[in-house]
Amino acid sequence: MIPDFKRLNLNFTSENLFRIVASKYNRFTECENYYSTDDIKKWYSEWDFKNYNPNIYSHGFHQYPAKFIPQLARKILRVFTDENSVVLDNFSGSGTTLIECLLLNRKKAIGIELNPFACFMAKVKTTPIEPNKLREYFLEIVYNYTDKNIQYNEQVFYNINFWFKKETIMQLSKLKAAILKIEEEDIKNFFLLSLSEVIRRVSLTNHNSFKLCRDKNKITEDFNPNVLEEFRRVSSRNINLMSQFFDKVKNSKTEIKIILADSRIKQQEIEDDSVDFVLTSPPYGDSRTTVAYGQFSRLSWQWINNDNKIYSLDEDLLGGKNNVDFNNEIIKYSPILKEQLEEIKAKSNERAKDVLSFYIDLYKTLKNTHCYLKNDKYFVLVTGNRTVKNVFLRTDLIISELSATLGFKTEKILYRNIINKRMPAKNSPTNEKGVLCDTMLKENIIFLRKL
Repeated sequence: MIPDFKRLNLNFTSENLFRIVASKYNRFTECENYYSTDDIKKWYSEWDFKNYNPNIYSHGFHQYPAKFIPQLARKILRVFTDENSVVLDNFSGSGTTLIECLLLNRKKAIGIELNPFACFMAKVKTTPIEPNKLREYFLEIVYNYTDKNIQYNEQVFYNINFWFKKETIMQLSKLKAAILKIEEEDIKNFFLLSLSEVIRRVSLTNHNSFKLCRDKNKITEDFNPNVLEEFRRVSSRNINLMSQFFDKVKNSKTEIKIILADSRIKQQEIEDDSVDFVLTSPPYGDSRTTVAYGQFSRLSWQWINNDNKIYSLDEDLLGGKNNVDFNNEIIKYSPILKEQLEEIKAKSNERAKDVLSFYIDLYKTLKNTHCYLKNDKYFVLVTGNRTVKNVFLRTDLIISELSATLGFKTEKILYRNIINKRMPAKNSPTNEKGVLCDTMLKENIIFLRKL
């Protein structure tokens, strides 16, 4: 059942938001990679960006699940920030918000992220490197790889032979050894990220799922990927993207700070009332039943860092542990959550705990964000409403109710069609074999203001 808006007496007017846009609109001149129009009303209403490439500049270095698209981040940052702004993304993922802050020359961009592989990716993507240096080092890597006398240790980790063919393991191990000969850390990391994309391509995994599973079409004698050729393709693409990125940010003064941490825990590195604007896209639900970021990152991070902690990442993310009490205080803060939990609980007590656990964790991040943000400044979340046990969860309205108890006012909720995010078209919200439903086809853009 979908909550009755009239009964809830919700009124998210666009007056304040439109006023802010109108006051700054004459500043917006964009290149072809970003949306631009002479009509302010058209500019205000366009959020789908279906004709725009999300893999521009360093955004395109590597795939990442449900990635925040740059055109959306750019548009919002244009309205709410300027070159003196300190911007926070407390679910920074692979770094979309940070990259756009760098391109816009904002004063400081801070990212909080619990996935170590995503932090690594964001660091590489926000580090401009002179492209000719990369071309020189690429030739050096290829020379070392083809050297018959190169010394390397074959990579070993749990179940590696399940995910990679023996010959592929040998080629990847040799390529990694060639990359590790580079002494300059930033350049070495650039090529390790390229290696990660190669690892995805030459593995036996199915790339149409963010859950880690094998592709039956690859478990054949015909699948014999050439690791060096894949590395040439990925490196060539990424060096070209870096060339475009470097040209745009070489004079940028933006300070980038990436914090490997849990956004549910208040970070002492970020002072209270110090942030001018928060832009983030939190997970839409727990990793076990939505996007499994840990499973997506596991193989790459084991190759790059040999870190087995990545195995438990999905349990550590929002809603990963459902040992919760149905008397938790947040149920009092959100009548919508309470109503929808009761519907799910009637069908599955366990799934209701999964849902409640997620919103308890999300509430903790909202609370910390309120501390970081300056008064009368904005917090914008891009989220999605998911279906659990055939109950369409109104995350947008639940966030609005929960944030109101902390001292936020919901100025507006806008909706966009999901065009460019790489997400599965179907999932199994009932957890019944063969029973599939459409996943989220729209996203919510929630504009909160700290009172």
